[in-house]
Amino acid sequence: MNPDLDDWDYCVATLPKVSRTFALNISVLRGQLHRSILTAYLFCRIVDTVEDAAELEARNKIDLLLDFSRLIKDSQYRKTSLEDWIEKCRVVDGSVNDLELLSSTARVFRVFDTLPEVYQNQIIPSVSEMARGMAYFQTKFESEGVTCLENQNELEEYCYFVAGLVGEMLCNLFLVEMPSIDEESKTILKSTAVSFGLGLQMTNISKDMVVDRSRGWSYIPKSFITDNGMTLEEFSSGESLDRCLVILEKLLHKTTGHLHDALKFTLAIPRRHYSIRLFCILPLWMAMETVAVLHNNRALLSSDDPVKISRQTVRRIMRRSPLICGSNFFLKQSFFNILQADELKNPPEFDLEHLKKRLNQISLDTLTDNSLTV
Repeated sequence: MNPDLDDWDYCVATLPKVSRTFALNISVLRGQLHRSILTAYLFCRIVDTVEDAAELEARNKIDLLLDFSRLIKDSQYRKTSLEDWIEKCRVVDGSVNDLELLSSTARVFRVFDTLPEVYQNQIIPSVSEMARGMAYFQTKFESEGVTCLENQNELEEYCYFVAGLVGEMLCNLFLVEMPSIDEESKTILKSTAVSFGLGLQMTNISKDMVVDRSRGWSYIPKSFITDNGMTLEEFSSGESLDRCLVILEKLLHKTTGHLHDALKFTLAIPRRHYSIRLFCILPLWMAMETVAVLHNNRALLSSDDPVKISRQTVRRIMRRSPLICGSNFFLKQSFFNILQADELKNPPEFDLEHLKKRLNQISLDTLTDNSLTV
């Protein structure tokens, strides 16, 4: 931690250390929207670091995540309890940069406290619910063997808490910036915001399938595995690359559907809001390029190396996106030219209302019960 940096400069300097991808698209924003989304992303990274801690017991993760949810919702509680929470986080393991951010959570909160209230009010419920949702899924973690999500519904529910909420938060922040947007565009944004987040998250799950499996947790639904004639043990060992490829392709098909919705979300942003459009284009195009790399790539399933698009591809996206940002025609053409695989055409439609009904049946409040066993 550099004590010579003020809190905002610290946050700006830290962002590319914890996420090079999001540092690229957040940097195109300006003003309070830039400050708000950068701060919100660092909050998301903080709770994600707790969730991803490989050596931390699920019970400890749940306690830290629920306490963070209270910290961001209750400013009075934060004044008396934030330093204690940071101290408790010393048991969290992870990368050097993520842990350094975790230890500097107070600096992020100080920047957050300078944001206009209307921006804070879009961030608080989403980040708070994200932390509680992560805690809920930690109750499903098993200490022995590979833990999997049960089915496609549970995959959507998990992705909602860690990414769909982010999509909703971004939508709400954008609408603060775009008060004169027409009702049709507003309706499209609200109906596709969750899918925007799910598309990016499922892309990450797809590219990390082998890495996640090796650390004892898999976001691939158990039903995807057993419906393909495999046991969890066979999937964990990776002994049948052909069957694993079928599973990956099924996930990519669903992911592509969400990315199509993300394009609708992006195109609903009026052209005059150039920087907001560009903010959405950059990660969306990178996600589509990642899906293109993963599609039918059997060799990637036999390697623990992280799947990444090439630097040349990233540079091409960064160079071309500003040129076509204002044209719906060229954006559509560019988007659909990335992935022309027949197998991934006509992806399933996402049923947002069905997801919302299921989420309403999940009682996160029970997680505050200290008698909960994991």
